[in-house]
Amino acid sequence: MATKKGTTQPKAAPKPKLPSIDKDAYLVVIPYRAAGAQGCELELAVAGWQQHFKEKHVIVVTGEDDPKIKGVTFVKSPRVPAKEGQYRQHLDYVSCFRKVREAYPETEGFVFVADDVYAVHDFDIVDVKVLKYQGADITARADSDNPWQRDKAKGKAVLLAEGYPTKNYTTHLPQWYEWDKLEKLWDKYDMANESYLMEDLYYNIYCGDRLAHFTGDINVDRIYKCGIYRSTPRMDIVEDAFKNKIWIQNSPDGWIPTLEQMLKAHYGK
Repeated sequence: MATKKGTTQPKAAPKPKLPSIDKDAYLVVIPYRAAGAQGCELELAVAGWQQHFKEKHVIVVTGEDDPKIKGVTFVKSPRVPAKEGQYRQHLDYVSCFRKVREAYPETEGFVFVADDVYAVHDFDIVDVKVLKYQGADITARADSDNPWQRDKAKGKAVLLAEGYPTKNYTTHLPQWYEWDKLEKLWDKYDMANESYLMEDLYYNIYCGDRLAHFTGDINVDRIYKCGIYRSTPRMDIVEDAFKNKIWIQNSPDGWIPTLEQMLKAHYGK
């Protein structure tokens, strides 16, 4: 940009220096947008990792930050523009994760987890890396009014066309991704512009022929997950989950005052 004679162009503000990460530490990445958050979900999710993940790790919150959350690193990622026919949140994920990759290029991979997943028992990286699936087949309608459903169907169509399995890997539990493998998918399927469910493509392409742990039935999944999806859950099941599950997870309808109180009490908040 041109400047008047005798004046100097102001220097750009330096980028904040992010904490380094030990080579044997794991990167835990939580995408966050305040507009989509409920109550103190993020704070409680972070507390679960801090108290129960028995590995050396760095927690990165990417997207928007929340100054109230302590003990985490923020990697800001402005929201991508809306794109006709695409699910903005899935495009956002690619943008957010690329910025984390740029910030920590020395890491092999990362754990991706949502801000409404709460660890209530100790676990390690083995528990994260155990391959888990929600259903034997992806069921979704390409003509749905729900953009998440449309992306689900679009991913299934790609998998079928290329001869891959079509298991439903959307467990809403922490998942491990290797950067190099994931970036190949981003580039191959233009995922910065074409929205897909990352987990369905990644795990069906790279792991689809492997046996996996089924999380689609709370009576079968005896260790990993208790999902709370309605405002009137069976509280005996929720109470049992605090004793016998590693993670509790909620949908928007499942975020209820009683669950919040139980989680705060568990984390000593």
